[in-house]
Amino acid sequence: MPSTRVDNDTFIHRARRAQLIDTAIGVIADVGADRASISQIAERAGITRGVVTYHFRDRRSLFAAVVAHVYGLAHDALGDRVHSAASPRESLRTFIVGSLEFYAEHSVEMVALSAIYRTADMPRAEQGEHRSELTDVEEILVDGIRSGDFRDHDPAIMAATIRSALDAALVRVRAGTDIDHEGSELWSLFDGATRGQVRVR
Repeated sequence: MPSTRVDNDTFIHRARRAQLIDTAIGVIADVGADRASISQIAERAGITRGVVTYHFRDRRSLFAAVVAHVYGLAHDALGDRVHSAASPRESLRTFIVGSLEFYAEHSVEMVALSAIYRTADMPRAEQGEHRSELTDVEEILVDGIRSGDFRDHDPAIMAATIRSALDAALVRVRAGTDIDHEGSELWSLFDGATRGQVRVR
């Protein structure tokens, strides 16, 4: 069994990392990812630069931790709801509408995430978290095609289109759009886009 000292050290280590991630999110949201330096983050956290680099070897590794943290928050908020939905169609609706709700609740985190993805060294297309999200949406679409919930279509194209629509919606969420209306409109759009044609006898 680990000693109390080891347990405490681990807890303190994790708490410090969490503090630095939260601080980095605030700095990035305020000044942008390109201008957010290790020194700025350390100053805002009230610690030395060396403490930051003890936990994160460089700025990129800290930014990667921010990305993982934001996706982790989204997974905690949506993962179980999406996967436990009664049908693929309900899973897709939960993902779309729930994403908008998440954007509104975690606006600062989303500003920071978007800023990181605009940097040259961490483009979104190359990040595993982004690819995993697209894969998850594609799997929902494939399940829906198999079950007859959705018409036959290319799941990769549809998943990318949904992602693009959510990106555009994020801008409107930041501007103060009505989340309920935004969610209703987006779901209506993709419900219609994925629904099979009604057969007339």
